[in-house]
Amino acid sequence: MHPIVTLGHAMRCLKVRLTLCLTLALLAGALIAPARAGEAEDAYIVTRNRYVAAIAAAIKSGIPDQKLYKMDEQARADLKKRLATVLGPQSFKGVGRTPTFSPGALYSGELESGRPDGLLFQDEADTTRIFVSTAPILTNWLAEDAKASGRRPLSLMSQLSDDGFLTEAVSSDAAFTAYMRLPLTAQEGETVVALFGVFTQDDPTDLPPRSLIVARLAKDRVTVATVDAPGAGKDIPACTKVWRSYQAKANKLFAAIPKGKGAEDPQWDEAQTALTEGGTAYRKCYAEEAPKLSFYPAVVKRAEGLLSTLRGK
Repeated sequence: MHPIVTLGHAMRCLKVRLTLCLTLALLAGALIAPARAGEAEDAYIVTRNRYVAAIAAAIKSGIPDQKLYKMDEQARADLKKRLATVLGPQSFKGVGRTPTFSPGALYSGELESGRPDGLLFQDEADTTRIFVSTAPILTNWLAEDAKASGRRPLSLMSQLSDDGFLTEAVSSDAAFTAYMRLPLTAQEGETVVALFGVFTQDDPTDLPPRSLIVARLAKDRVTVATVDAPGAGKDIPACTKVWRSYQAKANKLFAAIPKGKGAEDPQWDEAQTALTEGGTAYRKCYAEEAPKLSFYPAVVKRAEGLLSTLRGK
């Protein structure tokens, strides 16, 4: 163990060997100083961006598919190890201990390519999924994503309640649409967003919500979790009635389209707009009415349980 040189010790040595004591003090400080907290993250980001650039260059050069897949697999395996080191040991109640790495590919064109960098945990039935990363790594991902799409980078805080980001973080093959935000209480030093909505490959129209998502930011650690809740959201007749009024309007427009015209007729777009507006109106109604109904407290309680899991409890 290296001794810590105190101020009193330095003063006593001053009259004898001033230069030697100052040198020892500096050396002792260097030996006991911890590494900067963000160094591992910086190294991850640099390595990640180099892999992406190298793979893009290899594709441009005409690399055979099998070699590309191997190159991508090796890069993601290395990034997974590096990210696991950054995050440290991870364990969440109810899900497996062995995560997969996100994104599913470092080149475009694959189903899970372009997704945010993180480790993804899930249970055997794939009804619960938990994504873990850090704020600096996700901020870098947002910047790279913005650069690729030619727009200004979005803030990480705004993404915690963004359907698109949440879909990318925890969805397997469907898009998430939030119906309403749930009132969870954040502890000191954390930001929490809880949403009740649905994953679907089509427009949600009048589907009641059946999935929960909780996103948490605490000490630069970002966790996003989703759990299926198929029986939690109940049909609300008043909201179904709202939807059916728009549906009737759309059906009337569809019926008026001459045979054989289909999407070529302007009324087709009008009908599709009516359906989109109907879905929006249905979700707005649901968000207003659900807190008044008997099933709502159980939904909030389930979201609180998911948040507790993210906190490691």
